[in-house]
Amino acid sequence: MSKMTVGLISSAHVHADSYVEILKSCDAFHFIGVWDDDQNRGKRFCNLHGVDYFDRFEDLISTCECVVVTSENVKHKEHIIKCAGKVKGILCEKPLAPTIDDAQKMIEVCAKQGTNLCTAFPVRFHPVSKRVKEIVVSKELGEIKMIISTNRGKVPPGWFTSPELSGGGAIMDHVVHVVDFLRWSTGKEFRTVRTSLGRQINKGLQVEDCAILELKLEEIPVTLDCSWGMPVSYPYWGEVKIRLILEKGVIEADVFSQNIVFRSNESHHEEWINYGDNADEVMLLSFADFIRYGTDFPTAKDGLEATRVVEKAYESVKLNREVVIHGEER
Repeated sequence: MSKMTVGLISSAHVHADSYVEILKSCDAFHFIGVWDDDQNRGKRFCNLHGVDYFDRFEDLISTCECVVVTSENVKHKEHIIKCAGKVKGILCEKPLAPTIDDAQKMIEVCAKQGTNLCTAFPVRFHPVSKRVKEIVVSKELGEIKMIISTNRGKVPPGWFTSPELSGGGAIMDHVVHVVDFLRWSTGKEFRTVRTSLGRQINKGLQVEDCAILELKLEEIPVTLDCSWGMPVSYPYWGEVKIRLILEKGVIEADVFSQNIVFRSNESHHEEWINYGDNADEVMLLSFADFIRYGTDFPTAKDGLEATRVVEKAYESVKLNREVVIHGEER
């Protein structure tokens, strides 16, 4: 079978480095190159990874079957709408959009133009996540009674802390991974959220760096700490930890603990070297299968629902009360 031709829209996101290395080396893909609206950034990125840079957006997408969008959050809508109808599939970095309205508009345009729009949620594809879902679905430990979750990380670089480009801070950046994992693994929808946030850990930020969400996943109470509370020396972008308290037992999942810890005199930071399955690689290969064969994959609807929780979390802060996500106000 022929390889899937893929291009990358923007090198802005920190996950772009991982994605491009997989796309250019994996037999399933023929990687075309990168377009970036910041030419200097794009060319530096392409030189680093040894791939082609495209000066014109249209020249890249005209040669692609699919694209991966890793631009700044607020630019997703513009880039995806420009791609709609010109490629078969779009994999958009999370969050799908900073607002519900933007996410819905992107979905409507892609559906009208016959382009498959998907959301990048690599946590789903980690073997730990898959095993947790198996246990939950099997009911071998009974029903879930409570969930305690965290996705804490260090402050990401550059535009992530600019509200004009990111749309928000730690809530915008880290909530969606856990929200998608819990929707996917339980088959339930979030009903309400109450949020507390602050700028208390890192000096000089325009956005929140710490937050706690109290949620209801239908009847299940959930807490989620999404703070940028890790030191700059922390070796990974985040830590997805889930503690599910069930009728007959407890599941504790540390999604990114599958690694070798590496320290050396050449580096000032501890590093984690992943072993076993690479969730990004499994996700990208699954995206190719979805486009070719219609197999299961996180859809734009999943991205919309994660964005819905984020927007309602911010609304809760403004109103200083619990806010309904799905359902009726009580």
